[in-house]
Amino acid sequence: MSLVGGALAVGSTASAWLTSLGQDISPDGPEARRWLLEELAKDDYRDERPLLSRIIEWIGDVLQELLSRFTGTSVPGGSAPPILTAFVVVLLLAGLALLLTRVRRERRTVTESEAVLGDLDLSVVEFRDRGRAAIRDGRWNDAVIEFTRAIAREAADRTLLSEAPSLTAHEIGSQLAPVFPDHAATTARTMDVFDAVRYGRYAATEADARAAQTHDETLRKARPILAGSAAAGAT
Repeated sequence: MSLVGGALAVGSTASAWLTSLGQDISPDGPEARRWLLEELAKDDYRDERPLLSRIIEWIGDVLQELLSRFTGTSVPGGSAPPILTAFVVVLLLAGLALLLTRVRRERRTVTESEAVLGDLDLSVVEFRDRGRAAIRDGRWNDAVIEFTRAIAREAADRTLLSEAPSLTAHEIGSQLAPVFPDHAATTARTMDVFDAVRYGRYAATEADARAAQTHDETLRKARPILAGSAAAGAT
């Protein structure tokens, strides 16, 4: 019995059973549900076969129906040829495996692309040099990106960030906010501009590029507030 056929059989059997109760029987809602559940709990409605076997049989039934429609004749033996069924099952499994592999690859690519530093193993000086070169050339998008990366590299070098290479702009802003509370709002705006520029939602202006450069310089000179030093000051 296929999945669809089993469902139809259960439905028709339940309907016939309810009809057989007679017109003079009118159970209330809970009583009718209990009767129906007791009926469906019988072994006649159970299919103990593994799920894969039922799926394969369902595929065979579908193929049989398709072959019958296209050829206009019934398939000998009442089901699709086993070789054809096996071939379709293999194709479906291969397609599912390919889809899962692609999803994992895309998820990994997105995760890596969202990181500010990623696999860019450059020093803070190199990031700043690239940012200044971008400003000289009028490449405002590149300047925003490079100076934001300089902020991340500088903070990582000062051990103010945990797991810096894998952090997104939002995560960097969240980690730096309590360290530089007086500059938290500007840091958040800088990270927002970085995300908007990097993913093509916004074209940076000269003001954006120079704001990123200024903020990088500001944080470089700022004194961080660490948890230990804050506790000591409160004492």
